[in-house]
Amino acid sequence: MATAGQMRAISGILQIIGLLVVLVAGYWIWYANWGPNPNDRIGTSIAPMLPAPFRDWGCGKLNQRFGAESPTVCSPVAADAAPPAPGAPDGSGRL
Repeated sequence: MATAGQMRAISGILQIIGLLVVLVAGYWIWYANWGPNPNDRIGTSIAPMLPAPFRDWGCGKLNQRFGAESPTVCSPVAADAAPPAPGAPDGSGRL
């Protein structure tokens, strides 16, 4: 079992990680809804690291607000397009 000091250290680390998650998510929400520049350096750096649904939501907002000026990070990401699973001819992965 962990000592009181170890538990405080673990708690502190978890609080810092939680704070960082809140800050990054908050910045992304601000950038997508109210950011004045579609090519904001921080916003475009955060986007590729986000889970796809959160990124897609933000990119949808940016596309609504800026249209053709939307950042290139909001174009379909090739890494998200998974190749078809091997096995069945239709690529479903089921044999």
